[in-house]
Amino acid sequence: HNARLREVLEGAIAFYHAVLTSSKTGEAALTYLRGCGFTDETIAKHQLGWAPGGWDTLARKLAAKRQVTQAELLEVGLASPRQRGGGVYDRFRERVIFPIRDSSGHPVGLGGRILGKEGEDGVDRGPKYLNSPATPLFDKSLTLYLVDRAKSAIRKTGQAVIVEGYTDALMAHQAGFENVGASLGTALTPHQVGLITRYAKRIALAYDVDAAGEKAGTF
Repeated sequence: HNARLREVLEGAIAFYHAVLTSSKTGEAALTYLRGCGFTDETIAKHQLGWAPGGWDTLARKLAAKRQVTQAELLEVGLASPRQRGGGVYDRFRERVIFPIRDSSGHPVGLGGRILGKEGEDGVDRGPKYLNSPATPLFDKSLTLYLVDRAKSAIRKTGQAVIVEGYTDALMAHQAGFENVGASLGTALTPHQVGLITRYAKRIALAYDVDAAGEKAGTF
């Protein structure tokens, strides 16, 4: 069953990546990512994507192309139930998409970031960052972003470096510092420490120097 849920997530990741890199809809997001300094190689390697607008664009696409059911979308955290009239709507809309994988490289969830700042155009698009909800595959307190890519370098260097967010971790990897992972914007948890210490005993925290960063470094 979990293998099927991972298959559904892979389908969503592929769709969002194609929207970002191969459609007019994703042009603004692609320009934004390049403007942040990300190379096309990094965007492709990590399968970054763009969730288009529309209430159920992903749901309709996966149903048509991969026979994904509404129940599967709900269970894996790609959709939320409509409050009236039945059916579902996409959880991620008009957000840059960051696939989240476990230490074996299997997809477990997604992170989404709005372009620009929250509410800067007077439109409420929700929080700046939005993760998948808790699902049979995903618990953000047990997960580190890029752990699958970082574990080899962590073993080699004997140290893990933990940052707060997706973009910090991606930029570090792009610059050649591959022993870096991110704690998904949450406070570092004992479970995450346990995950890291499978590969190395030394952990360096490189959180933002602000109140949120200080809070995230306390557990």
